[in-house]
Amino acid sequence: MKKWTVLALVLAMLLSLSAAAYASEGKTVVRVTRWGDVSQQDAERIMVDQFNADAGKNIEIIYDVVPGDGYGDRLITSFSSGEGYDIFASGEGDFYKWVDTSLTYPLDSLIAADSDWNSEMAQSIYDMGNIGGTQYYFVRDYNPICLWYNRDMFDAAGVAYPSSDWTWDDLFAAAEALTVKNDDGTYAQFGFNAQSWTYAVLSYLKSLGLDIVNADCTDVDGYLNSEGVAEALERYVALSVGDNRISPSAADLDTFGNATAMLIDGKLAMTLTGAWVKGDFENSGVNYGTAITPGNHESYLCASAYAIGSRTKNPEAAWEVLKALTGPECTALRVEYTAALPTIDAQLESMREGYGERNQGVLDQLAYAVQPVGVRGKIGGYAATAFNTALERMVFNDGSTMDILNDAVQEVYAAMEE
Repeated sequence: MKKWTVLALVLAMLLSLSAAAYASEGKTVVRVTRWGDVSQQDAERIMVDQFNADAGKNIEIIYDVVPGDGYGDRLITSFSSGEGYDIFASGEGDFYKWVDTSLTYPLDSLIAADSDWNSEMAQSIYDMGNIGGTQYYFVRDYNPICLWYNRDMFDAAGVAYPSSDWTWDDLFAAAEALTVKNDDGTYAQFGFNAQSWTYAVLSYLKSLGLDIVNADCTDVDGYLNSEGVAEALERYVALSVGDNRISPSAADLDTFGNATAMLIDGKLAMTLTGAWVKGDFENSGVNYGTAITPGNHESYLCASAYAIGSRTKNPEAAWEVLKALTGPECTALRVEYTAALPTIDAQLESMREGYGERNQGVLDQLAYAVQPVGVRGKIGGYAATAFNTALERMVFNDGSTMDILNDAVQEVYAAMEE
């Protein structure tokens, strides 16, 4: 507690000093933060520098990038100090969390008062920021989860590339053919990455027509612990277990590296992930391809967004900055420097022409993208957390599948009551 108190006081002092320095120039200070790698080329930094260099503006942006591991704690500390950022970034899994803790400023009145502004976002992307009927967020970037694969490995094994009519049985059969052992029984390569990343596993379930919550995201009993979910998870977890596994186990990943590195090195044929791997694949020169997920093709749409902090003293100034951070100019910069897809409809249509044949699966996946469970309702975040715990228990064989899933249901209800 002492540590957090000291951190809060120090952060408040630094923010106050920075604000005072800019206030002396007669400009309104808007403090912005997001998580990320400060060493990478930063679209927001370019936009902020351009914004601050405009002598005609009476707003000055203070921009703070925080490493991802400590980002949530940094936000809570900043708001606990009585200050808080004017604008902060959030992953979609925390949208309800920040609204529920009253750390987000409702945007509806600011939108209504700005008669000159019209959203250029795709409606489905814009609506992701609407929580409980109120607009709290503007999405800054997004990526659908789809199937990425190493074409050279498929060619060497004589296996046809993934197609839009693939079922999961087709994928598993291909993965078996693409899994190769050395003469000593060790593995030379694996066919598919049955990873424990929650979004990948939940996308797998959605593509089978299964879900861990009901249709309106108000309950989990009979869904998170359904027989269909249990059977699908048992099959999925078994893919990375035993001497006949077709997916790397946790120990294999320690040996070979992460899934991205394995696919680049020809040690992994297929994985479910987002287009944030695109830059690594292109820079490595690996002969990769993309395809929509098997089954009914549904998969999660990952996103991050900006919100105005509820403690802001200058909501109108924060609104002007929010529009700049999520507008066409900054969106175009993000597309240039990251693998994110543009939120602006017109920019997405322009991208389609030059995105490349081997990346087509990313764009095709958009037609089947679904909002993660944490965005669909308040119970969704608790369900995702409990599901992650249940999956870990299944991997470590910590009880029967139905007992584990029933425990997860009770975990959700207990968390909702706290």
